[in-house]
Amino acid sequence: MKEQNINLDFLYYQRKLILDGVDPKEEEYKSVARIFENEMKKCELSKAVQLIILGYKEKYAQHKFYGGCFYEVKTPMVDTEYPDYLGPNDFYMPKQEMSRRDIEHLILRIFKDDYEKTNTRYLQELELMFTEPQDLNDVIEKTLKDKEFSKKESYKSTFFIVEDSPISEIEVSSKKFIMRTNSDKWKAYY
Repeated sequence: MKEQNINLDFLYYQRKLILDGVDPKEEEYKSVARIFENEMKKCELSKAVQLIILGYKEKYAQHKFYGGCFYEVKTPMVDTEYPDYLGPNDFYMPKQEMSRRDIEHLILRIFKDDYEKTNTRYLQELELMFTEPQDLNDVIEKTLKDKEFSKKESYKSTFFIVEDSPISEIEVSSKKFIMRTNSDKWKAYY
């Protein structure tokens, strides 16, 4: 498969409100977002993980694009049953709703800012569970190059602790990828 370079600027774009009109920059980014979604649905799993990391490596991205990028449009509308351990603001997508068959589920753990009464939601953690064992350590290391990070091994997982980034930590095992965000870098998008 030919590798595409995808401009990820749409992940950070703050819509401009235009009276009786549409923000032309937002319209331009819609086509780029479609290219991103198509790539995420069909690329190798390592490339999808790379695009997740790249989205958050330097700037805090809008998580809505990662929440919908694997969705299978032909899926009948169903009321997905969320696991009990998820909160009311979290997002869960099981394999049955995905265009990909190598991912068991996607979870976005979301923090809702009620204290400030802004009703803003921030991605705290993105989790992918794989259907088959994966080895993503090299991909993660290569994608994090140019960032200062440390690596710690445990019995089942490897942890990449990232400095000065919207990514605080990446935990990876043969069956799971978890990216945790740095709350100091959160940005609200409206």
